[in-house]
Amino acid sequence: MSLFFGLMMIKIVPPLQAPDEVGHFVKAYSFSEFNVRPESYSKKLNKEDKTWGNFGFEVPYTIKSMNSYAIDKGGKNEGYPYFYEKADKTKIKNGEKAFIGTGGITNYHFFSYIPQIIGISFGKILGKPIIWQYYAARYFNLVAYTVIVFFAIWKFPFSKIGSTVLALNPMALFLASSTSGDGLIISISFLFISRILGLVTKDHISNPLLLISACLMVILVLMKPTLITLGILFFLIPNKFFGIRKKTLWGVGIFVASIFFYITWNKLMIDQQILYRDFANPNEQLVLFLKQPSIFFENFQRNYLFGSKGDGIVYSFVGKFGLLDTPLGLHWVVLYFTSFILAALVQDKERHFLTIKQRVILTIMMIVYTLLTFFALYQIWNKVGQTDSIEGLQGRYFIPVSLALIPLFSSKEKILNIKPMKINMLVSGLLLLVLLATLITLSTRYPAA
Repeated sequence: MSLFFGLMMIKIVPPLQAPDEVGHFVKAYSFSEFNVRPESYSKKLNKEDKTWGNFGFEVPYTIKSMNSYAIDKGGKNEGYPYFYEKADKTKIKNGEKAFIGTGGITNYHFFSYIPQIIGISFGKILGKPIIWQYYAARYFNLVAYTVIVFFAIWKFPFSKIGSTVLALNPMALFLASSTSGDGLIISISFLFISRILGLVTKDHISNPLLLISACLMVILVLMKPTLITLGILFFLIPNKFFGIRKKTLWGVGIFVASIFFYITWNKLMIDQQILYRDFANPNEQLVLFLKQPSIFFENFQRNYLFGSKGDGIVYSFVGKFGLLDTPLGLHWVVLYFTSFILAALVQDKERHFLTIKQRVILTIMMIVYTLLTFFALYQIWNKVGQTDSIEGLQGRYFIPVSLALIPLFSSKEKILNIKPMKINMLVSGLLLLVLLATLITLSTRYPAA
């Protein structure tokens, strides 16, 4: 289903229509040419100069033409070759390059683009044009997502139908079928969570298994720093198999390695104080938070926890496609969450379950990740001390940790007095309806030329 619906999305959705996709594609293309460090369009920046869009990469003019075409057409009646073939013919033929700013994607790690880099490089080897390389990047991204989440579900010790519903989240599939680096972030997060929860159910834990999980943790921090909170999951492992002393040593080692590699990478990138200064002052925001944390927490509590602005996060967790301008109907969103809850209640054959202590640890991890994600966006996208909202929040940022929700539904006893086969059929039917509705929504938004 992942491959089928993902391929249909690639067929329906024209180039550069996912959130920030031009930045993602430019990053992937630049990495494929071993161009890692972002460039500055202005050689000298004054304090009053705008910085958004000033940092990026020089890429073949075709990509600039593709972006201009996508913006001008707005996804309506686009057709092959998806760029201004006649108007930009001379510049493209002469091999001219154009600078494209990468905005908030500027500091993304190359790990997020390994499938896309392979697809682009494959196209170069075959001597294919840029548009062919772009679609190869999408295909490779989708296949990588599908393969990784397959192994994550296979090793997941709790509800496999529940994990399948999360893996087939319409928004996750939409990102995985684009050139966005977020698809790999989601799949690797699922794999890490699956491995850690697999260790929880084992009677013996070997160092090689721990080392694999530790490496995945470091990679996740490089891809998305807020995912460092997933390290809390190590404390789910029972002390009799993974003692306090051993947890401390491994925990310190993983934390130090994650911070070291993250700082090393960011020395090659752009300081966020400069990158986001058109919108915020990250350093001053942090200082104010340390002095008066109540400003942030009151904003969070009033507008999101007990306010209506949290609705948008729930909505965009499932389906806010395109450039955030193509929402899935609310009834389909409700149907998706219904299918997930039903699926999560289906116990696996072994009936693994968490103790109360483990559930508390898992809940703490989810809360810490949520608050850290909220604050990370509050810091870089909002004016110092802003109280009426937290700009930049999207529900898709919470998809990577969603697999950790399923063990909270686990139970030693059977929860639903219905045969698993019947529930599987019902959930599969509901999910199929949601995914078909997604394709129809996308087809309406993106009519072919």
